[in-house]
Amino acid sequence: MFPICAVNFTEDEWFGIYYDSKDYATCFGVDNEVWKAAEENIRERAVSLSNEIVMPGGHMTLEQLTALLNTIPIEISFIDAENINRFFNEGPKVFKRPSMAIDREVFSCHPPKIEPMVRSIIDDFRVGKRDKVAVWMDKGNRTMLVTYLAVRDYDKNYLGTVELVQDMEFAKEHFQK
Repeated sequence: MFPICAVNFTEDEWFGIYYDSKDYATCFGVDNEVWKAAEENIRERAVSLSNEIVMPGGHMTLEQLTALLNTIPIEISFIDAENINRFFNEGPKVFKRPSMAIDREVFSCHPPKIEPMVRSIIDDFRVGKRDKVAVWMDKGNRTMLVTYLAVRDYDKNYLGTVELVQDMEFAKEHFQK
């Protein structure tokens, strides 16, 4: 079957197979290797579609991506590798995030008693000690889950931290039935 595929698949189809293969476990003892041409292809595609944001998993317009991020029922904050607030999704928030906080250091947005914990988490992410921290809390008589995740590139270099805040009352209500 491989000879037929080799003759009939286009280079773009092989690139697609390469990208998809990353989602599968090792098969027959064959590990995935890095294919530089395919990795470069995804970067070139990102430049070629100027009206869309191109990612390895697909492409969207800025309007679609913004709407998607604002539809997810989670507060999303992204802090870059220099500890600067770069993004908050829009909508009602449990933890208020004024737009003036964008392009400012993340630590200025946290109460003094929480700041050491946030610094510790980000420092651990930066050096690779941890990749995820989940914090459960009650806020306004509601159960909240705050999840911090290290954001890394393909080479595992630290790019920043994402903070996700999710109201977990729906889960409490479900399990109390």
